[in-house]
Amino acid sequence: MADLIDTTEMYLRTILELEEENIVPLRARISERLGHSGPTVSQTVGRMERDGLVVVSEDRRLELTDAGRRKAVDVMRKHRLAERLLSDVIGLDWAYVHEEACRWEHVMSEQVERRLVELLGHPTESPYG
Repeated sequence: MADLIDTTEMYLRTILELEEENIVPLRARISERLGHSGPTVSQTVGRMERDGLVVVSEDRRLELTDAGRRKAVDVMRKHRLAERLLSDVIGLDWAYVHEEACRWEHVMSEQVERRLVELLGHPTESPYG
């Protein structure tokens, strides 16, 4: 099942998470967070840059483009909705919530996302606050 995970979406979400945590988004931080090798991260970031999702600044900071930010926010929203469903409704043990939500964020359709928003009462926070 792990093969279904979209690497580009994981990288976009990770860059957004780093920004939210006031950590400079660098290739090395992505490598640390996701456990990917330096060459793998560089190759993926190069593809994302080519696709117009990120810009690598002169100081090597990864900056989301408008298109990259929209996609990152979309993935993050699906991730957080999945976390809320898994923790609040299903009652999944906290030890598994994040990892499971990582799977769901890549396969959730817009229709399911809309229904989850309604079901969960239009949540504005992740289960972590």
